[in-house]
Amino acid sequence: MQSNSSIKTYDIFNMDMSFNIDDIKNKAEWRERAMNEAKQIHSKPSTARGRSLNEIYETRLYGGVAEQYLLETGWEDDERKFKDVIDPQGDPVEVKTTSCLENVWHVLERCREAKLETWRNYQDIVYVFINDTKSKEFVHEGTYLWNGEKFERN
Repeated sequence: MQSNSSIKTYDIFNMDMSFNIDDIKNKAEWRERAMNEAKQIHSKPSTARGRSLNEIYETRLYGGVAEQYLLETGWEDDERKFKDVIDPQGDPVEVKTTSCLENVWHVLERCREAKLETWRNYQDIVYVFINDTKSKEFVHEGTYLWNGEKFERN
């Protein structure tokens, strides 16, 4: 019988993944990841949507800070283009950050629309973080799972 005593386990559905931006140890990596993705987005008019490289970079910095925190605390980078992280159980996860609780429904609706575009190979798990864009606190609002029709809070 195999012992699991040396294996670190996570209950990812009941974890509080909230953090402070000062918890990010490798800010240079975070900025580099944001710029690399911003350049990819900016290179195509359909994804740039008229935004400057700097505008996209600022958006990616904001959206990517939760990804960076997760990468520094046990999650793995999902190296596929425009994918986020892989949780400690091996499941790919989409990570979203929004400015307030009232926007969560809109974020999840955009995720639903992306999921229904099957060519995107969109994740079945979405983590939502909230940051008011002024404070350093990022609150893990919830983990959402695809039920075949929409993302539901777990």
